[in-house]
Amino acid sequence: MNPWYVPDHTKIEAFRSRLSPETQRHVANTIVVWATELGFADPSTMDIDSTVQEAHIAYPSDAHLMVHMTLLVNKVWMYMKQNMAFCTDFIPSVDVKAVKAKAKAYFFRDRTEPADATATLQSLWHEAFTQIGHVRKYFDVLLDDDIQHMPWNIRRSLDQVNEYCSTYFLHVASFLCRGVIVPGKALSFHAQAVSCFNKGKAAKGLQFGRAFQLGRIGGNFLLVAACTSIRMEDKAAVRPMIEAHQVLFGAGVLTSAGMDKGYYSGDNREYLQSLAGLKEYCLQQPGLDTSTLSERDAATYTRLVDRRAGIEPLISHAKQGGQLGQSRMKTDETTLAAGYSAIGGFNLRQLIRYLLGKDRKPIG
Repeated sequence: MNPWYVPDHTKIEAFRSRLSPETQRHVANTIVVWATELGFADPSTMDIDSTVQEAHIAYPSDAHLMVHMTLLVNKVWMYMKQNMAFCTDFIPSVDVKAVKAKAKAYFFRDRTEPADATATLQSLWHEAFTQIGHVRKYFDVLLDDDIQHMPWNIRRSLDQVNEYCSTYFLHVASFLCRGVIVPGKALSFHAQAVSCFNKGKAAKGLQFGRAFQLGRIGGNFLLVAACTSIRMEDKAAVRPMIEAHQVLFGAGVLTSAGMDKGYYSGDNREYLQSLAGLKEYCLQQPGLDTSTLSERDAATYTRLVDRRAGIEPLISHAKQGGQLGQSRMKTDETTLAAGYSAIGGFNLRQLIRYLLGKDRKPIG
């Protein structure tokens, strides 16, 4: 194109939004294939690890979510009173200040008294449920035509209230009575593909989002398997990762593989042993004493363990500046696409570094 000029940022974002998550994943993995064809990557080795992409949500405490639900109900109710004639003279209202006062009492409670937490949370639940109950019943009289004429943001708030309000307060009440979290309790009202992860690392607490399974091949490029579930459990990801590698490079190309203890299972060990072309693998077994191995096997095991650790900084680089660490998107589909595109961006930066010759030499 002559003359060529940089497109406006809105056009770049519009083009990006038109790409599906699977297209983003295909682009990320295709760059790895290009790097292999250019001699910058070596697909005969692969190390596997998982990482968590945090969703674009606030910390999902019950106190925050109950206040948020109260605000959503009040938002819809105020629109109805101001724009619908049959609601103009209705007296009920949502006392948001009363709910926030109860929430403030919960947040600034005496942390040394565990009983205060339950009592103040029960008080917040009762206040929020009462205020919402004053007007929630009037939402049922809305006709489809009334809803269609609402602005998109009001309609979205109404959909969230209708979908989550009753169920969420029942789940919180169950927790207050039994002390057990109900499986499937909502962690957000606008994002559904969210799960809680606790990897037990000192630098990380609870993380709320979805998991990605990544593989590093020689030359420090990352390939990504399709996210078929939110949690993408490690033990169930070995076969999909190997199959994703075979789709890109063919069967029998992979000769060496490494993964950490989270991937260990008897089925995975048998699968790797039967894999054609795989000469060595390190499926770290919890509690394994390397002194029980032969000198040759112990040396191979140690070498592959050290090599697998090299994927950790690459994941950190992929998260830096992208959305693999925490998404800025507000829907589940765009959040997934942003994770794939962050990996594609990392691979593209690696390829550019090779092409520019920045302290890199082709593999071969």
